[in-house]
Formats: sequence, C-alpha cells, structure tokens
Amino acid sequence: MTHLLIIGVGPLPFYDADRLYGFGIRAWQFAQPLLDAGHRITLVSCEFGVERESAINIKYRTDPSKWAPIELIPVPQPGPRNTNLILTRIEEILRTHQPEAIIAAGSTIATNLAAHLDTDLPIWMDMFGDLFAEVQAKTPFMNAEVEIDFFHQMLTRILLKGDRFSVVSEMQRGAAIGQLGLMGRLNQFTLGDEMVQTIPCALNGKISPVAKKPYLRGKSVGPNEFLVLCSGGFNTWTDVDTMFEGIERSMEHDRRVHCVVTGGGITGHHEDGYKHFRGLIGKSPYENRFHLLGWLSNDEVDQVTMECNLGINVDLPVYESLLGSRNRMLFWLQCGLPILTTITTEISQILVDNDLALGAPYGQSKMVADKIIEAVQDQQTLKRRAVRAKKFGYKFLTYDETVRPLLQWAKKPVKAGDNQERLVRGGQPFSQVDQLWHTWGFPESGKNNSLNLPRSPKAVIKTRPRGKNWIRRLLGS
Repeated sequence: MTHLLIIGVGPLPFYDADRLYGFGIRAWQFAQPLLDAGHRITLVSCEFGVERESAINIKYRTDPSKWAPIELIPVPQPGPRNTNLILTRIEEILRTHQPEAIIAAGSTIATNLAAHLDTDLPIWMDMFGDLFAEVQAKTPFMNAEVEIDFFHQMLTRILLKGDRFSVVSEMQRGAAIGQLGLMGRLNQFTLGDEMVQTIPCALNGKISPVAKKPYLRGKSVGPNEFLVLCSGGFNTWTDVDTMFEGIERSMEHDRRVHCVVTGGGITGHHEDGYKHFRGLIGKSPYENRFHLLGWLSNDEVDQVTMECNLGINVDLPVYESLLGSRNRMLFWLQCGLPILTTITTEISQILVDNDLALGAPYGQSKMVADKIIEAVQDQQTLKRRAVRAKKFGYKFLTYDETVRPLLQWAKKPVKAGDNQERLVRGGQPFSQVDQLWHTWGFPESGKNNSLNLPRSPKAVIKTRPRGKNWIRRLLGS
C-alpha cells in the first residue's frame, strides 16, 4: 500500500483536549479511512494556538498508533516567526520518511504549507470551505484590504501547486473549478482530469456516543426542561442576533425552554460573535435560563449533547453559508440530537429536504422561535425525525462513504495532467491574466472601491431547492 504524508491541524479527535474544531475533524476524516485501507500514514499536525514547540503537550483519548501504522508529528501553528522552520522540518520528513504523496487536509494552514514545499510529489489539496467566501464573511471584523490581498495570494499558490482538490459541497466544487480556470489550470493537459472532488463533512461511522453520568440534568436544570444546544465556535457566518432573538422569543412563550452553550469564541480567528452573544444574554430577562459552559472536553461535549433536546444552527445569508458546510450538525446527528437549522448550507438543504431536520429561513427570528415551540410541543415527532436522521447519516455520511475519491487516488497517486508543463514554466502562471492574481491588490491610491460598486453588508443570497435523492447522486449511491 501507499505511504502518505498528511498535513493537518490539531487538536485531533483522538486527543484528550478541551476543544475540537472542524479542521481537526476533517484531518481525521481523511486519515482514518486511509489507515483502514492499509495505507501507512505520517501525520504532521500543526497545533492550533500553540506558538512554540515546548508548549506542545498532547494527551490521548486513544492512541491510534496502537492499532494502525500511523506516526503523529506535532508542530506549532505556523506564524511569521516559525513558518520557514516548519517548512524545513516537513521537507526533512519528506527526505527521511520518503512518502509517495502528500495530502493537505482541513485548513488553509495545511494547504498553504503544502504549497510552499520544495517537492515534486503528487499533492491532494483539501479546500475545506471556500477561502474567498470565508474571508468575505470576516471582512467586517478585520483590515479588509490587507487580509483580502493576503488570502488571494495564498489561494493562488494552493491552486497552482495542487494536483487534486477536494471541497465540502457541490456548490463549492463549481466555485473551485472556476478558480482553477482563472489560474490557467483548465487547459489541454488537464482535459478529462477529474481535478475537484466533493467530500462532504462526515461522521465517524465506527463509533456511536453512549450516555454516561449526567452533566446537566438534575444539577443545573431539571429533568423536564427543554434544552436548546448551541455548540462549537461562534464563527463569522453565525447570525448571532437572529439566533438569540429566536431563542429568547421561545423562552417567553414556554418557561421550559433553556439554552445550553458549549464552545464560544475562536481565539486568533473570531471572538466578536461570542462576545456579542454574551452581551445580549446579559440584557435578557431570561438570563438565568442561558447556560454558558465554555469549551469542554470531548467526553463532556458528548454527554451534554445527548442530554439536550434540540441543536440549533443559524447562518447569515452570505456566500460562505451557500458554499460551506457544518460539522456540528453531523455530530448532533450522530448523537441522535434533533436539529433546527437555517436552510443555507448544502448539508442543511439535504437534511430538511429529506425531513431529517427542522428548517427555517435565514434572518427570521420569529420563525426560529416558532420551530423551537413546535419542537417543544411535539417531542415524539422530533425524536422520530432524529432517529431517521441518525440512520441516514450512518448510511451516507460516514468517513468511509465520503472519502471514496481520495481512497481511489491514494492507491496510485498521480500528478495533474499539466505537471510537465508546470515544471517547464517553473511554477509560473499560464498567462498575464494569472499574473494579475499574483500581484492582485488595491490601487496604491488607497481607493478600495474604484468601480464605485454598491456595498451591502446584508446581501441576500438565494439558494435553489434540492431533490430528495440529491444526496444519493452526490455520493454515487
């Protein structure tokens, strides 16, 4: 079988850690099926939020090296001071371990490192969400001119270096193909190549969470309270106002409704959303019915999730929502937790179209409240829907089912059809159009909107309906 180097970002799901982000889940979504298929894995994990080698301190829930041929090599998160050192270390690993291919999974941290490596090995770049759309969602909270320029240059490197690419949705697949076209990668050499594959977010089909000693019930809340769960990071795409208003309206209608929050701000990425949510709670007459638990261990998150009655996901109407996905909903589904979500992401469309989740339009807090009240009043139907959703997930949305394109490529990793052409060019763009992307930036005059385009922070994005058999077509079933 093949020896593969995976570059990912930790914490990973098998850590005994107090938090778990989507990028860690994604890296393991790729690694575990490859191990099960008999491949040998060297996994370089950039530990998110850890700046120094001496600060790395990993404890395991389970050590995967005890059952599979995997070597974990943790390194600090890359930054201005240490990126070159980390690249040097990875290139040394390439020389000493001699893998046959590279897979960068779950984060632009990983794909950007892979794009800088001095290697001619085949590289699979996992574009875990559309970078342009994610940066756009972040622009209200940052220096937009500098950040957009930086990430355009980063994505250019990734698109030029990769041989195969994966995305989280069919909508993002279309966007990625278009981006490759702008890079000149859709050419006579790649004609017929399947360069971009859709690998949706998934659940680990080999495990099923089991309820243990109560964490909330009988302590912070009674046995008959209805617990609405908000879990994970409050990211830039979270519609904090609509979510809060919907929950508060439902609390006003039914005193049994409580809100449980695990997770919070994402340090080093986006903390404003969670701060705003806490501020709204502080002004609410129902403040004592909000339970902010913060970041918990994986075992504690499992238990809290299984004690709740409804998971809630409320997205802003932005392009990130249209192109992206939501790992948290896969976890809720796996735990048997009923789901209420805005119908924005592809996974939310799949679940609502198949009557596996409650759906609400974006930006309508009254509708969110009405759906919560509906769930409180008919909990038997709610539970039956969650049982069907769990069965659906274990059939169509497991690690093994979703990564089949990667497993096929890993049997015999190949370079893209334009590899020789890229070698001749020394990695330079195909045309002057692509050179524009390398030097893209705002005019030196400082006019960041020279075309006088209208700005609309509340831009509305319409989504198209999906047929009930769409997920089956997507997954090739």
